[in-house]
Amino acid sequence: MEYQLKTRETILKETKKETDLFFVTQGSSLKLQNVMQKLMKELRKQNKQVEIVKQIRASVITSWLKNYNLREVQYFAGHCYVSSTESYLLNDLEDLKEDINRYHPIN
Repeated sequence: MEYQLKTRETILKETKKETDLFFVTQGSSLKLQNVMQKLMKELRKQNKQVEIVKQIRASVITSWLKNYNLREVQYFAGHCYVSSTESYLLNDLEDLKEDINRYHPIN
């Protein structure tokens, strides 16, 4: 939200760019790849566990599945098939199995 309301406007003013693109660079390029590289670099400084952008997407989809029903998340994620969304449920179940194996008193 802060990026949308403040940071983006500041970048546009400083670089004297006129664009409708949501993400803009501070350099001369408007390519999203350049923007994502800079964002990932800054994010890695804040959280060393983040390796790739797909990790963030998977985390968001898994979080949505905890708060919304499967069909809503399918729509949010832009998946054509519900099975694509269900695969994130399976990943979450695997995490639960690992936690049970790790923390269960019988182990």
